[in-house]
Amino acid sequence: MPVLLYILWLAFNERVTVDVLIFGVIVVALLCYFLKKVDLWDPSKDMQVVSRIPAMIGFVIRLIYEVFKANIHMIMLVLSPNPNERIKPRIIKHKNPIKTESGRVALANSITLTPGTVTVDVGDDYVYVHAIDEYAQDGLNNSVLEKKIENMEKNL
Repeated sequence: MPVLLYILWLAFNERVTVDVLIFGVIVVALLCYFLKKVDLWDPSKDMQVVSRIPAMIGFVIRLIYEVFKANIHMIMLVLSPNPNERIKPRIIKHKNPIKTESGRVALANSITLTPGTVTVDVGDDYVYVHAIDEYAQDGLNNSVLEKKIENMEKNL
């Protein structure tokens, strides 16, 4: 965290001079000291976060791909000659293999971000999802994003 804070400090300053560099070290050190003192930061967990970065990057890239793919499907659905025949909304109870609360939130938000699906309810072992058609339901049943989130959970 101190390195990230220092990089942010440098990014928010217009110029890099010796006094800015020294003052940044002092500010970051004081901030980390106070965060540690009030139990908002644990330095021992910094490496856990760093070890999850590749999995997080893979998740974000896959999420962008899935959103793009769903957008194309929604465009084709809306511009089809008879969209009313193809749109068959449904509520699905999907088994949720994600164990952590943050993982379940990530999954629910990913589902809602993807066009054609909206998360209605999240439980410990299920997710209720509104899907606009069968294609959206199939995407949920064969979710690669779940596997990416489970991969991030393994690194906890």
